[in-house]
Amino acid sequence: MKHTVKTATNLSLSALLVLSSSLPCTAQLPAIRNRAPVPPPPPPGSSLPLGNSGALTQEAAYTLGSGDRIALDIFGVPEFSKEYQVLVDGTLNLPIIGSVSIQGLTLQQAANVITKRYEPFINVPVVTVTLMLARPLNIGIAGEVTRPGSYKINPAREGSGGGVKFPTLMEMLQLAQGVTSAGDMRNVQIRRSRRGGPEQVITVNLQNFLDTGNLRQDVTIRDGDTIFVPTASSLNTQEVRQRASANFSADITKPIGVVIVGEVNRPGPYTVFASDVRSTNQQTELSFVSIDQQQGAVVGLPTITRALKIAGGITTEADIRRVQIRRQVRGGNEQTIMVNLWDLLQKGDSTQDILLQEGDSVIIPTASTVDLTEVSQIGSTSFSPNAISINVVGEVIRPGALLVKPSTSLHQALLTAGSFNQLRAKKDKVELLRLNSNGTVTRRTIDVDFAQGLNPDNNPVLRNNDVILVARSGYTRVGDNINSFLQPVIGVATGINAVSGVFTGFQTTINAFQNLFLGGDFERRNQLRQIREQRQDRQEQREDRQLERQIQREDRQRQAEDRLLQLEDRRLQLEDRQRQINVENQQLQLQQQQLQLQQMQPQQIQPMNP
Repeated sequence: MKHTVKTATNLSLSALLVLSSSLPCTAQLPAIRNRAPVPPPPPPGSSLPLGNSGALTQEAAYTLGSGDRIALDIFGVPEFSKEYQVLVDGTLNLPIIGSVSIQGLTLQQAANVITKRYEPFINVPVVTVTLMLARPLNIGIAGEVTRPGSYKINPAREGSGGGVKFPTLMEMLQLAQGVTSAGDMRNVQIRRSRRGGPEQVITVNLQNFLDTGNLRQDVTIRDGDTIFVPTASSLNTQEVRQRASANFSADITKPIGVVIVGEVNRPGPYTVFASDVRSTNQQTELSFVSIDQQQGAVVGLPTITRALKIAGGITTEADIRRVQIRRQVRGGNEQTIMVNLWDLLQKGDSTQDILLQEGDSVIIPTASTVDLTEVSQIGSTSFSPNAISINVVGEVIRPGALLVKPSTSLHQALLTAGSFNQLRAKKDKVELLRLNSNGTVTRRTIDVDFAQGLNPDNNPVLRNNDVILVARSGYTRVGDNINSFLQPVIGVATGINAVSGVFTGFQTTINAFQNLFLGGDFERRNQLRQIREQRQDRQEQREDRQLERQIQREDRQRQAEDRLLQLEDRRLQLEDRQRQINVENQQLQLQQQQLQLQQMQPQQIQPMNP
């Protein structure tokens, strides 16, 4: 050690200056190199401003901290020139000078501090500090990202002898699985603590990057930074679609869970996949195909129209002008997005076909009045069912179940079934049976006039599971009754069934309708209802038992507390008794001492008489 110091002391100042001019990092000699003036730091608590081009203010130099590994090079003193680890308290343990605090210093500042510490021991020390391995970065990500939380990143070293690669803002957003569609891309915040000063807030406009490709918006992230993506005050559907394919947005190819209620054929919770959907009103067939990348566009976006298709399509009474999307945003608030699908159909406004995200609720309200001129247009849209199922029974050419378009009218359904049986049908009136959403059945008598256009009275639009009953004419009923009586009696049961069939009339048809469209198995429904009631009773019994156990635990706790109070009273009584015994002992000792003193006093001697 003495030899090292002596060698450095014998070097002349001129020789050091000549040799130092050939060093690769002359930044350690501020007196030799003329440095450009450093702009003053922004005022405390201010955000870094954005210029017209969106360029951010120049980033500050890297600051050292616990866990960094640096290379210290002292010219002429190879014994001290080696790699050192910054300790947990932010210090370096260096030869001769001992502990040196470099926490929060830049490489230049650390070199200056070490130089000053070595000046008493080395003549004109020339110190170079190089970052060899950066410490792990602790980054916080919050707000409108798929997976908010705390992330620990190890900076990578680029190649052999290359520099340290620090993560950028977009890479961190990718690590958090992307920004949700409710995020405000124009006001992404990076909150950075500063040594001895208030927190610095850097506002980044990632929408500017999407519009212009300005890479200066991709800020380098430092240790201790917090990235916050706020919730957008209003939803710009055009921007949402634009950034859906960005690599720092949430993955839209993943299945999402949504709830669809209102005027759809099958309301309820659904999982929307990023794949093609082929739907009928009876079942939904999902063709799970791989996601194509066609000229940079992702096929199969989880939009509201695709979600409605999965739910069996809208009904004819849906109000597509006032569709609501209710979305839970970060912070527990609910955001309501109004959608006008009529503008999508009439004006081609693709922004109305909003991208859904996890947890959305889609509400299709009921229209106050149904415009029949719009029904046929809506029925041919992609978010309407491909077909609805109806039944035409009675005196038609081809009775039975039919699959027709959603906008099919009563007259069109009769013609699809082959029209009336001209010899047997009652052609002036038909019966329309409709299953309501509350489980009841509505029965209407409709006057048939094929000259009438689409109208709710004579030619209504049909709904899914509607039944059209075409009755027999009066002459047909009389003829059938006569034939039934003239036929040989095959059996008593057959005769009774034939006679009862004459008098039951439409009751048999209604029973057939119930068997076809209400499930028919009423006994099974009663069993299911009883099972549900039993489950509810068992749930109530479990709740009663839990309440009873809770009351018992509370009683035991009160008893234990009472026992503790009794023990405490007993302890206090024992202490009082002990004090009394001590007082009595003291009094007894005093009495014994007094008695001893009396015994020790000399007896008075009486004088003797001569």
